[in-house]
Amino acid sequence: MDLSKIISVAGKSGLFRVVAQGRQAVIAESLLDGKRIPVPSSAKVSSLDDISMFTTGDDVPLKDVLMKLYEVEKGKESIDPKESDDKLFAKLGEALPEHDRERIYASDVRKLFAWYDQLLKAGEFEKKEEPKEEKAAEKTAKAKAPKEGDKKAKAEPVKKAAAGSKPTTSKAKTTTMRKSAQRGA
Repeated sequence: MDLSKIISVAGKSGLFRVVAQGRQAVIAESLLDGKRIPVPSSAKVSSLDDISMFTTGDDVPLKDVLMKLYEVEKGKESIDPKESDDKLFAKLGEALPEHDRERIYASDVRKLFAWYDQLLKAGEFEKKEEPKEEKAAEKTAKAKAPKEGDKKAKAEPVKKAAAGSKPTTSKAKTTTMRKSAQRGA
């Protein structure tokens, strides 16, 4: 499951998948109904990949909490996010027994279960995540691969210099100017 492209937008209900990025806005697609909306750069956006939950020890990334909840529920829907706070925290305790009840708000737990249901319906748990190293390697391989019709991709014959002659390449001379010369003094 890759949460790096899944975002939550303040003032909008539900989760969104980043589809494209423009100059002034990000184009996001709703996981609920598939509608695309522009998200301006002034909007408060949170990537689910950056969110973590408080525990009695180190904080746990949201991705790990969602995966544990998926395992506890055996791939099925969880409880309704509108249930009582005690039921929600009890269900969270099954997936994350070391959660810190004092620092986690009930509204956050409601959001967790709502997001879990949306991600489950969108099929995000079944998607396999590619390692980041492989993605980077693929991008560099594509960038280095010659394109059809590219003039630089064609092999040009190499000219050999005559024996005893100097190379014919010339380098541009660079001169350093003092600050006083740049100011016109």
